[in-house]
Amino acid sequence: MTRFQARTGLVFLALMLSLSAFAKSKTESITLFHDATLGGTNLPAGEYVVKYDVNGSNAQVRFLKGNKEVASASGQVKTLAKKAVSNQIVLNTEGNARSISEIEFGGKDTAISFESAGMSAGK
Repeated sequence: MTRFQARTGLVFLALMLSLSAFAKSKTESITLFHDATLGGTNLPAGEYVVKYDVNGSNAQVRFLKGNKEVASASGQVKTLAKKAVSNQIVLNTEGNARSISEIEFGGKDTAISFESAGMSAGK
C-alpha cells in the first residue's frame, strides 16, 4: 500500500467517524393502548413521541408528551426476523403491571429491547 493510499484511507475513516458524531436523534410516533411502565415511570395510555439515539448495539430512548420528556430508558438494539408492519410496543404482562419490553419501528427490521438493559427513571 502506498503512502497516498494509507493517508487517503485514514482521512476517509476520520471523516466517517466525525459524521457519525453528528447523527440526529430518530423520532417516531407511538400509541400506547394500555397504561404501561418504562424504567419505573408510569405512562398512561395515549399518544407519545419517541426519540432515540443508537450507538452501536445500545440505544437511549425518550418518551415525550408534547415537548416534555415523561420517561427514558436505555435499551439494546436487536434485529427482527422481518420488518415490522407498523410502530408497535411489546408489553411484558407478568404480574399485575404492564411494562414496555420492546419497541418495533414500522418498515424497519430493528427493534429496541428493554429486557436485559438497565433502565433509568424518566423526568
